Amino acid sequence: MKKTQQKNLLFIVIPSTILIILWIIFGVYNRAVTSTISSSQQIAINPIAPVFDTSVLELLKKRAVVTPLLTGAGQTVITPASEAAGLTEEVPPEPVATESAKGEELPL
Repeated sequence: MKKTQQKNLLFIVIPSTILIILWIIFGVYNRAVTSTISSSQQIAINPIAPVFDTSVLELLKKRAVVTPLLTGAGQTVITPASEAAGLTEEVPPEPVATESAKGEELPL
């Protein structure tokens, strides 16, 4: 009786193993063949040009360094870059601590 149980078990295990292996192979093949990009998106994708404009880097190197002046509220600061462009910047007011925040210490 033991041999018939082993035969029955092999009769179930071998086809199941083959079926699982085929299922995995089909899944991998399906993922490789199927594209997630639609045909209209495929048409719209353009490759990036391999030419890099180095003149932009040279212009950035010539750019003036701007250090903001953090002065009182409501003052207008004119930096060299904004002066050349004819723009001015409004400086935001500095934050002020409230009375409740000044005297309390936080526990560790």
